[in-house]
Amino acid sequence: MARRGGCCMYFNLVMAVIGTFGGWSAFVVFFFHFTNHQAGIWAFVSGTYAAMTLFIHILYKRHTLETWYTPENLIQIRLLGLLGLLAGLGAFGAYVGIAISNHEDMPSMTNIATSHYFMAIWAFLSLKWGASLMGFSHVYRKRLLEEYHPLLA
Repeated sequence: MARRGGCCMYFNLVMAVIGTFGGWSAFVVFFFHFTNHQAGIWAFVSGTYAAMTLFIHILYKRHTLETWYTPENLIQIRLLGLLGLLAGLGAFGAYVGIAISNHEDMPSMTNIATSHYFMAIWAFLSLKWGASLMGFSHVYRKRLLEEYHPLLA
């Protein structure tokens, strides 16, 4: 039971909250203020993956994960995390490759609307939160299988 309330759990919760609000607020800033639509979309995707990770953390901490999801559902969530990881990895590589081939300067406030490096940063954060969702759904699935046994087995 210490796994649900230890320092690591609170750290994971705080990081997921920061990732959620950071991604969604960056979406508004990049998409509407700086008109860097691709970076804004990747920021939104990153915030959404962070929100899904936050949601399963909260459910696990409150002992309600097993009422929302079965172990088979957590496999599907793990595959969704894998999709985010692979999409982020492909986009990160593509944006860095485009930036290098175009000989772009390092990102600054003067080129924030057109810099592929900002797009690459948010694609990498989407990769990170996709990997986080994949990893935690796998861990929580294993813990559900250890802790909860069906009545009719």
